[in-house]
Amino acid sequence: MRHTPSIVLSSAALLLAAMAGDGLASPRAAVREQARDAWFMDGGRRVDVERLGPAALGASSTQRALAPVRLRYPGGRTVQASVGATAIVEVEPGAEGALGAAGVEVVRPLMPSIGLWLVRDTGGGDGLDLALRLQGAARPAFVREAIPDLHVRLKAHGAPFAPDDPRLPDQWYFDDLRMQEAWGRTQGDAATSIVVIDTGCDLDHPDLAAKMDPGLDVIDGDDDPTYQPGGQSVNHGTACAGLIAAVTDNGVGIAGGCPACRLRCVRLLDDEPRPISASVDAFEFALQVNAAVVSNSWGYADPMPVPRVVEAAINRLFDAGRNGKGALVLFAAGNDDREILDDELQAVRGVLTVGAVNHLEDATPFTNRGRSLDLVAPTGTLSTDIAGSEGDDASDYTSRFGGTSSACPVAAGVAGLLVSAAPERTAGELYDVMIRTARLAPYAVPDESGHDPIFGHGIIDPVAALTEVLGDAPPPLAGGGEGADDQHAGCACASAGAGSGERRGLAAAALLGLAAAARRRGAARARRGG
Repeated sequence: MRHTPSIVLSSAALLLAAMAGDGLASPRAAVREQARDAWFMDGGRRVDVERLGPAALGASSTQRALAPVRLRYPGGRTVQASVGATAIVEVEPGAEGALGAAGVEVVRPLMPSIGLWLVRDTGGGDGLDLALRLQGAARPAFVREAIPDLHVRLKAHGAPFAPDDPRLPDQWYFDDLRMQEAWGRTQGDAATSIVVIDTGCDLDHPDLAAKMDPGLDVIDGDDDPTYQPGGQSVNHGTACAGLIAAVTDNGVGIAGGCPACRLRCVRLLDDEPRPISASVDAFEFALQVNAAVVSNSWGYADPMPVPRVVEAAINRLFDAGRNGKGALVLFAAGNDDREILDDELQAVRGVLTVGAVNHLEDATPFTNRGRSLDLVAPTGTLSTDIAGSEGDDASDYTSRFGGTSSACPVAAGVAGLLVSAAPERTAGELYDVMIRTARLAPYAVPDESGHDPIFGHGIIDPVAALTEVLGDAPPPLAGGGEGADDQHAGCACASAGAGSGERRGLAAAALLGLAAAARRRGAARARRGG
């Protein structure tokens, strides 16, 4: 591996000092000194690391000693992180037993099916020291890659504001998607398991308890994914779960997008920075329980390139989950009103990225945008709330949920319906169906491939998607007759006049006659490798 001149000189100086001194300095100690300001390779990307201080205990009583660092990525992006005692290695299949001879202790497997293991240095170095040693000149031949198990802040993609205008007391977003017609075709299947990776869930909520299967808490390392009281946004995971699969047709509360689907919760988010190995743990759990759909309404608090091990874990889930058919891994686009770069979490090959539209089918003012945005869905503003005083509302339901966090689980419920209706289809095939059958957003200005950076390939359309996978004729729309579609389009045009996207509305009017398949096939298939 190529070293910069400054690192080479530093290494030479340390070795000379050791020779001139009492002879006690070791090459490993020299590497640790060299790593005070170091770098590591994350895939093909060089990440420069500046140490900002010594290791110290975190605010939580369970937090191990962490050393603050600043990561510098190509292009000038910087991210605040911390380094603990562990690193993540990727080794050749079956080679983990040889790590001991390299001075490496295996802590536990992360995703062994792709060679990922959590390790520590038996010589006392921290995760950055170990990563530097394992990818340096002395790298064992069986080690493919080694990176420090960085602790970074995650954030739930909640709405950035709580509007004061009154909200409808019902689930208008399901009306917009014609979900009652979709449920007339399928209400899902109990064999379809949907995993919600978030802040944990209220497992005893009256509209969720009957749908919950065992989950995981990757923070505390146990199998109880119950939310932890007192933190910020503790209702986030419960609200996502309700939109996906709340108990339906029970005379209580709300309906879920996939009424018959089962739910599992994974607790990954809280107020503390969490190691990237925790994300891998969450995806490995989804792989092991054979999840059909994995809903993720979270991202990195500081925009950063996705660590390659996290990318590899997601792609493994997408390629090999669900008995080899692949799991559908949905991520919220985020609420920072910015462009998603091509090396971020939402741009991973196995991810379907979901943005948000409002009740006028216009873009919300906060949704992120970019080439990796696949679809948009309406914000699910009404959902389940933590029961009792910890919740946002005394009624055990909240009408203040929003952002792309609520659009993602709305789309995840639709994904559950599709998997249930066509379990033989691969995840890539079902992504393609959702993209090709999406309805053109009225304010979109799609390019030649049918993609708009704000609206993606359009608004998810569960009726059209189910029509394709089931191969039958669509049911009659409410009101019947040929005018029904025109009436729906007329509502969109009326909203165009009232919305802020006049430029998009005029351009969309000229493009509404384009065939949906011609708009969408090329770019979607190229991105999925199909």
